[in-house]
Amino acid sequence: MQASVGTPDRRATGGLVSVVGLLALSGAGLGLAWTTTGSEPAVVGWWLAVVGLGVLLPGWALTRCLHASSASPTDVGWAGPVGILVALLTWLVAHLLGVDLPSLVVGPALALLLVALPATRRRLVGSSAAKVRWPVGAWAALTVTTLLTVRWMWVGGLADTAPTPTARFRHYDQDLLYQTALTGEARRNLVPGYPMVDGEPLGYHWFFHALAAQLGGSGLHDLDVVTRLLPATLVVMVTLLAAAVGSQVTGHWTGAVGATVAVTLVRPLAPDPWLQGPLAVVGTYWQLSPTATLGWVLGLALTGCLVAVLRRGPFDRPVPVWLLPLFAIGAAGAKSAQVPVIACGVALAGLVWVVAARGRGGWRRTAAIHGGAVAGLLVVIALAVLFLYPGSYGLRVDLGAWPASAAEQVYGTTGVSPVAVAAASLVALVRRWVPMLLPCAGLLVLLRRRPLEPAGWIGLGTVVGGLLPALVLTHPAGSQVYFAVAALPIGLVLSGAGAGLFVQHVVAADGLHGLSRPPGLSGWAGPFRPGRALFVPGVVVIGALALVAVWRVTHAASTAAPAPPAPATPGASDKGYLLWGWASGTLLLVGMILLIVTLGWAAVARRRGRRPAGAWGGLLALGVFGCGLWALTPDLRIGVVPGPPVSAEPVPGSGEPVISPALFAAGQYLREHADPHDVIATNRVWNGPWPGPYDHHDNRDFSVAALSGLRTDVSGYGYAPRMVRSPPSADLPPFQQPFWDPERLAEELTLVTDPTRARLDAAYHGRGVRWILADERSGPVSTVLARLTDVVMHRDGVWLARLRPPGS
Repeated sequence: MQASVGTPDRRATGGLVSVVGLLALSGAGLGLAWTTTGSEPAVVGWWLAVVGLGVLLPGWALTRCLHASSASPTDVGWAGPVGILVALLTWLVAHLLGVDLPSLVVGPALALLLVALPATRRRLVGSSAAKVRWPVGAWAALTVTTLLTVRWMWVGGLADTAPTPTARFRHYDQDLLYQTALTGEARRNLVPGYPMVDGEPLGYHWFFHALAAQLGGSGLHDLDVVTRLLPATLVVMVTLLAAAVGSQVTGHWTGAVGATVAVTLVRPLAPDPWLQGPLAVVGTYWQLSPTATLGWVLGLALTGCLVAVLRRGPFDRPVPVWLLPLFAIGAAGAKSAQVPVIACGVALAGLVWVVAARGRGGWRRTAAIHGGAVAGLLVVIALAVLFLYPGSYGLRVDLGAWPASAAEQVYGTTGVSPVAVAAASLVALVRRWVPMLLPCAGLLVLLRRRPLEPAGWIGLGTVVGGLLPALVLTHPAGSQVYFAVAALPIGLVLSGAGAGLFVQHVVAADGLHGLSRPPGLSGWAGPFRPGRALFVPGVVVIGALALVAVWRVTHAASTAAPAPPAPATPGASDKGYLLWGWASGTLLLVGMILLIVTLGWAAVARRRGRRPAGAWGGLLALGVFGCGLWALTPDLRIGVVPGPPVSAEPVPGSGEPVISPALFAAGQYLREHADPHDVIATNRVWNGPWPGPYDHHDNRDFSVAALSGLRTDVSGYGYAPRMVRSPPSADLPPFQQPFWDPERLAEELTLVTDPTRARLDAAYHGRGVRWILADERSGPVSTVLARLTDVVMHRDGVWLARLRPPGS
C-alpha cells in the first residue's frame, strides 16, 4: 500500500536547538511539579539523569541507527519507546547473568559504542544538509502542549499522592501499592510471582514493574518511582511519540501538533455531573493504572511501525520498523488488552484493502502483508496468554452484565422488561461512550481523504475493538473497561493527525510559513477567498464558544440525577421520565454539535460550489477539540501552586489502617538489611478491621510487600489469580472473600497474637519467614515478641522483629 503523500518539506527552520529546548522545558516542568509536591530534589535530579542518559540517549541513538532516513524531527519521539526496550532488555540480561546493570551506566555505554563503530556512526551522525525540519512554531506548539500536560498531571495526580507517607498524608490507593509490590517482585525474580502470598503465581502483565525495577535502582524510592515519577514520564513520552506518529501519518507537522493535542489535552464534554459520565482516558488512568500508561507508549509505537510496514511511504522511513516484534511483545507484556485492540485495527485495514483495492498494483503483496501482520499479532497474544500471564485473569463473556448494570443505574432496579433494559443500555451508551468517541472524529478525514491507507482504518478498528469487549465482557474488578482504555489513546492520536491534515489542506494555499501545498490541492484555494488564513482559528473559536454555551446551559440545567420511583417496578411513564432525564443532556449537546458543524460545512460548500472530501469530519474534529480544550481549563487550576499532598483521614469506625511513616520506615529498613528472598509474616491482611465470622472486609492490603519490596507469607490476597478466576462465592466479589487456606493464614496471625518458640521455629523452617512486621492498627500484637525475637523497631504501633534461627 503506497502512501499518497508528497515530498518532505525541507525548510531549514527549527532543529537541534528546538529539540533540546523542548526536552529541557519538559524536564524542568516535571522537576518543578515533583519537587513542589514532596519529592526530594536529589531524587528528582537522579531520576531525570536516569531518564535522559539511561533511556532517551540510547533510544535516540538506536533510532537513528535503525531507520532508513536522515535525521528527522520525529527521532525525539521514538527515543522514548526505543529506550524503554533497551531498559527492559537490560533487565532481562541482568537477571540471566545474575549481575547488576544500572541503566545510568548501560545507556551511555551503548550510545558510546554506537558512536565508536564506523558503520553505526555514519548512520548516527548522518548528513546535516539532508535533515527534514519543522518550523519553530511547530516546536513551540509541542512545547506548550507538553507543559500543559505536565500542569494537569501536577495538579490532578501528583498533588494528590505523596512520594512517602507523612504526618499529613497516610492514605494510599491500594492499587498503587499493588503496583509497587510487584516492582519489588520484578527486581528479585526473572519470573515474578504474587508477592503478597509467597509461592503463588502472578498471572498479571508485569513489564511496567520490570521497567520500574530496572530504572529504580536499589528500590529505596520505589513508592515515588511507581506512583509518580515513572507514570508522569511515560505520559510525556506519549506526547512526544504522538507527535512522531501524527507527523508520519500525515507527512506534515500539523499532524504532529493535532495528535499531541488530541491525546493529552482534549477532554470529553459531560452535560451533567451525574454518575456513568464520560471519562478522559489519559487524564483518568495515567497514574491509577501505570501499566496502561506503558501500554500506550509501546502500543502507539507498535501502531506507527505497523502503518510504516503496511503503507511503505516516504514519511515512514524515520520509523524503526525493525523493532516492530519487540514493540508487539512489549505492548503485550505491558497491558494484556493492548495488542488485541490493535490487531482488530489491522484486521479492519486489511479487510478494506482486500475488498476495495482489488485490481490495483501490488494488491496481493499488500494483502499478504496485512494477513501476516494480523497473524503475527495473534501469535504474540497467544504467547503472552500462555507464558507471560497465563490464563484470562478473571475475564468472562457475559452479554447481560452491562445491560443489567445500565438498567440498575437508570431505573434503580433490574426488574424491568427486556425492552426497558435495551432502552437503558442505549441511554448508557449515549451518556458515557458517545462523548468519549466524539474526539475521534478526525478519523473521518483520514478515511475520506486517504481511503486506502491503513492509518484511518487501524484507528477505527482499534476503537471498535476496544469498545465491544468493554460491553460484552465482565471482570470481578471491572477491568473489562481497560480494552477501551487501551484503544482510545491510539484512536485519539490518529484522529488528531486527521484534524492536522484537514488544517493543512485548508490553509496551505495561503503560503503560511511551514505550510506547503499538499498534493492534489491545486483546485481548492480554501473556503473563503478573503482572509482564508483566519478560517481554521475562526471555526475553532466560534464553534467552541457556541458549543460551550450549549454545554454550560445543559450542565447547569440540573445538579441532581433523576430520582427513581419508590422501590418497585417503574411504570411506563416513570421509565420514560428516567430515560429522558438521563439522556436528554447528552442528546442536546451532541445534536447542537452536529447542527453547528453541518451548517459550517454547508457554508463551505455554497461558497466553493463543491464539498471537499473530509471537510465535515474536519470541522467536527476541530469543533470538538475546541470544546475539549475549554473543558480542560478547570483541570489546570490556573494560578494554584500545589504543595505537599494532604490525605483525608479514614472514616471513623471504618477500621481502615493508614500507611504511617513508621510503617514506611520499617519497610525501608527491610530494603536495606533483609535478604531479597526473606519472607515476612504480618497481620496487615485486610484493608479494614479483622473480620469476624459474619464480616466481609476488603482483603487488599498490599502495604507490607509494597513498602518492603519483599514477599509476605499471607497479606492482601484479593488480586491473586485463583481469587479473580474463581466464580463469585455467596455473591461476594473476590476482594471480600475469605482466604483459600484458612489454616495457613491462622498460623501466620498467631505469630503476631500468640507467638511461641515452636510456632516461630515452624514458620522459620516451613515458610521461610525471617521477619515479623505487625501493626497494632490491624489487630492486637503480643508483647511476647520482644522476648522471643529481636525487635528492630517498635514505633507508633508498628513492630518490626527479626526471627532468631532455631536453636540459637
